[in-house]
Amino acid sequence: MKVVVVMMMCVCLEWIQQYSDSLIKASSLQQNIDQFMNDYDTQKEEEAERQKEEAEHQQEDEEGWVKVTKGSRGVKVRPHSETANERTLQKEKKKKERKELLNFYTWQHRNTQKEYIAELRKKFEEDKQRIAVLRAQRKFRPY
Repeated sequence: MKVVVVMMMCVCLEWIQQYSDSLIKASSLQQNIDQFMNDYDTQKEEEAERQKEEAEHQQEDEEGWVKVTKGSRGVKVRPHSETANERTLQKEKKKKERKELLNFYTWQHRNTQKEYIAELRKKFEEDKQRIAVLRAQRKFRPY
């Protein structure tokens, strides 16, 4: 009885240790958050500086001309999750398939129709043979 209790306590202590190890320490979490926020702030500052430079380039010169430069025109940003990427790729693939022309020429359409009809006839013959075999097996046998 005592051995079982001691073993149970050891197992419980292991579980408690695993649980405490799985928790994130508050100090390390705070450091990660601070680092992320600093990176975010510097990124925002760089973006603001870049926009300010673009605005300066768009101003009129002494003759009244405005230099027009090629810039981003609302480039669509794809979502970062894997499932969202797969979904957008599937949508693009479907769109491409829809635009693709199958049987563009009339002779192609006729050939596909002939192949389809030949396949149907072949299946019909196979079905007829299968039904004949089943009918042959269905003889009346009293004993």
